[in-house]
Amino acid sequence: MKQFTVKAAVFSMLILLFYKTDIYPQGKLTSVIDTPTAFTIARGTYKISLLEYDNGVMEFKTFLGLHDIVYLGVSLDVQSAIGRDEPQFNVPGVIAKIKFTDGHEAFPIAIAAGYDSFYTGYEGLEDDDDEDEKNDLNRVIYGPYFVFTGSIYLFDSEQYLSVGIRTPTQPDYKPDNTSYFTSLDIPLGEFFRFNFEVERIYWDFRDGSDWLFNPGIKFNYYDQIIFTFAVMCEDDERPNRIIRFEYHGEF
Repeated sequence: MKQFTVKAAVFSMLILLFYKTDIYPQGKLTSVIDTPTAFTIARGTYKISLLEYDNGVMEFKTFLGLHDIVYLGVSLDVQSAIGRDEPQFNVPGVIAKIKFTDGHEAFPIAIAAGYDSFYTGYEGLEDDDDEDEKNDLNRVIYGPYFVFTGSIYLFDSEQYLSVGIRTPTQPDYKPDNTSYFTSLDIPLGEFFRFNFEVERIYWDFRDGSDWLFNPGIKFNYYDQIIFTFAVMCEDDERPNRIIRFEYHGEF
């Protein structure tokens, strides 16, 4: 009950903020909180992302726009990056995305496929059932995804709704854990955005208690510097608070 109270309070405060703030156009983002969109970055630009979560763990991602429809990069998860314990580097992973279409007037939906890490925090790590210590740092979940992003219009402004599916393939291929996700990205004022996600909805809709509900708020400075604060909520679990910094530059 306590977890649902926290979720309701956070969600209510953000909704109140939404209704009291004028809405302005903002750019298209490659991800919301913990799920991707169908958008990419422009050719010759790059993005750097630094995420902090459970117990001083940090996730570093960077990718380069090889074309307006393709980007390629790397992801590195470092346990105990902050604090007294010795940092431990997980095996780096490749991240990539290709956008098939931006949509058109008759079908205004962007479609993309990619490969990236799943979830954030302990939910994004495979259980350590192997006694071999070498495998302790090869537990971050990665896999391919397919996503649709379309525009909806509220209060004369464009909002973005995404729906997708992804399958974990690294470190272990687990097709039974294929899951759906959906997200809503709403600009708030000139520099803020409200985000809400639902993810880890298994393909057969089993284990509804494992679904993740993620509200968040972004400070977006002209699509160049972005700060995100979000809370990942799961039934009967303590909320996972995350902070992310992103920088989008060009060569």
